[in-house]
Amino acid sequence: MQISRPRHASAPCTGRAAGRVAGRPTARAAGPTALAVISGDDVYEDLFTAASALQSALTEEGFATRSGLGTAPLDAAADADVIVLYTALGRFTAGQREALARAVHGGCGLVALHSTTVLASPPEQLDEGDRLLAELIGSRYLSHGPLPHESRFEVRLDPDHELTAGIEPFEVTHEHYRLATSPDVRVLAWRETDTGTEPLVHTRRHGAGRVCYLQLGHDMRIWGEPGMRRLVRRAARWACRPDRPDQSGE
Repeated sequence: MQISRPRHASAPCTGRAAGRVAGRPTARAAGPTALAVISGDDVYEDLFTAASALQSALTEEGFATRSGLGTAPLDAAADADVIVLYTALGRFTAGQREALARAVHGGCGLVALHSTTVLASPPEQLDEGDRLLAELIGSRYLSHGPLPHESRFEVRLDPDHELTAGIEPFEVTHEHYRLATSPDVRVLAWRETDTGTEPLVHTRRHGAGRVCYLQLGHDMRIWGEPGMRRLVRRAARWACRPDRPDQSGE
């Protein structure tokens, strides 16, 4: 487990988990915490570049960041203000998925990246754990679509949401995902295709918790894009603020 402290004092949120560990008060100064969980054995995803880039981006945004390989850190999911999850066919226990869902429902933010929506069980026969994760994120991977499976395209963004406001459209070379999305998601970034729009960033609410999914993150080319790093930082900052019951979460 690697821990990085922010290099500046400004904080993107109040720090829901600050001042407690496992429900007990502590003397630690208030501030936002992030848990970056990287897991999987899919050789087509550049998990090592993602782990380093996430650690850097979250620390730059003011989060005290813990990062770890494998899904074991999810056992302590409730101790973070935001969890950033990047899995490539990573193996979860049922308890870990349930702990994640409980933490988010209670106000912990969740940012899920790229192949986290690629589930191990087939779409027509989702097991209970995969169904729970798909419902929590708000989407699941269906296919890459027709060839070619990657291209150079423009990322277009919703100018009216705080997560994407002020970020100009930018071009990336990235693989394509066709997603099945839940009715309650709000799409904040997309690419245009011959058959319509393909979601790249979407948000939803789960209880008091905010959830953001970014389809981007496949390899080191995308992690070198300033627009991608800015989206990750904005997503973590937005997701780490729990909603009150009267808030829409949008």
